[in-house]
Amino acid sequence: MFLDNLDSIRDLDLIEEITDSSNFKLVKHRLKLLFWNKNENKNLELLNEGYSTYLREYYNILHVYSPYNTQEFEDKIDYLTLIFASNSKYHSIYIKKLAEEYSIKIPLEEGESKVNVWDFIDIAANSRNNDLHLERMILEGNNVLLNEKRQKIFNFEKIRLKIKNYVEKVRNAEMPKEIKEMLLKKSEEIFLDINVDFNVESGIKLKTKEFSGNIPENWHPPCMQEILNDVLSGGSPSHYARRSFVVYRFVSQFDPNLRPILDGTLVNKNALDIATESEIEGFLNNIVNIFKSIGDFDVEKTKYYISHNIGYRVTNHITHSEYCKNWRDDGGKGLGYYCRPDSICMRKDVIHPLDYLCHNINKNLKKTD
Repeated sequence: MFLDNLDSIRDLDLIEEITDSSNFKLVKHRLKLLFWNKNENKNLELLNEGYSTYLREYYNILHVYSPYNTQEFEDKIDYLTLIFASNSKYHSIYIKKLAEEYSIKIPLEEGESKVNVWDFIDIAANSRNNDLHLERMILEGNNVLLNEKRQKIFNFEKIRLKIKNYVEKVRNAEMPKEIKEMLLKKSEEIFLDINVDFNVESGIKLKTKEFSGNIPENWHPPCMQEILNDVLSGGSPSHYARRSFVVYRFVSQFDPNLRPILDGTLVNKNALDIATESEIEGFLNNIVNIFKSIGDFDVEKTKYYISHNIGYRVTNHITHSEYCKNWRDDGGKGLGYYCRPDSICMRKDVIHPLDYLCHNINKNLKKTD
C-alpha cells in the first residue's frame, strides 16, 4: 500500500502540495470514493455502476495530471488524503474505511492459514479485538492457525493499526501554528459535500441547572476519547471498556454529577430517574450509530446490552462507569489500554471520568462569567 512508499513524497514541499488546487480536487475525489454511500435501500446494480463510473473518472483525472508516472502520483494523492483526513474530525472513520479498502485485497488461504505466534501477538495485543484473543486460537508449533473468518479479521486489524499509527503521527506532528490552522481549515472544506454518514459531534447535548449546550469532544477524558476513536476506526474494545463508555456517555448527557458512590453509599438509580423515555430512546439510537462501526455489530443485541447497562427496561439500575483507579489497575478488563492521563487527570479532585468532564464544564462557566 502507499504507506510503504514514503520515499516517493519525502522531497516534496508540503505547503506547496496542500495549497495546490489540482491536488485539492483529486483528494476530494479520492475521499468521495472512499466514503461512497453504499445505502442498502438503493439499487445495488445502480450503486456499483455509479461507483465504477466515478472510479474511472478519478483515474482519468490522475492520468491528465500525471501522464507518465501515475503510480507515484497516485501515492502522493493518497498521502495528501491521509494528511487532510487526519486533521479532520472524521479521522477515525477514515482509518476504518481505508483499512476495509486495502484488507479485502489480501487473498485468503483456503482452509486455515499459519501466522507466526509472535507476529500474531503483536497485532492481537494492540488491536484489542475480542476475536483475536490467543486463548481462543489453535496453535501448531510456533504458529497460530486462522480460519477464513479470522484471516479477514487479522488482515483488517493489521492494516487498521498501521493506518492508525500514521494518522496519530500526523495529528501529533509539530508544525508552525499558521500551517496547522491552514490544514484544519482546508480539511474542513474538503469534507463539505462528502457523505460520511456519521456525525461525531452528535453525541452529547447537556442541559443541567449549571450548563446548557453542546459538549465538545475534547471536554471528555482521554480514556473516553480513545474508546470513541477506537470504535469509529473499526476497533473492538473489551466488554468492560464498552460498558464504561456507554454509561459515561449516558450519565454525562443527563446528570454529570451522578457518581457510583455518594456519601459512602452505592447509588442505585435507573435511566428514567435522570432522563425521559424519548430522551433515552434518542440516546440508544445515537449509541447504535456509533457502535455500528464494530465488526461484530448487531442492532438488537447492542440495544439490549446498552439498556442493561443504563438501567432501562432490562434492569432497574445504572451499571456505573469505572473509577479511575480501576482504569489504571486494569485487572484484565481491557481498560488500561485506553487510560492515557493528561494534566487534568492528575488533579486530586479527578478520581472518576465524570470528574474530568465536570472540571471542564466548570472551567467553561468561569470563562463565561
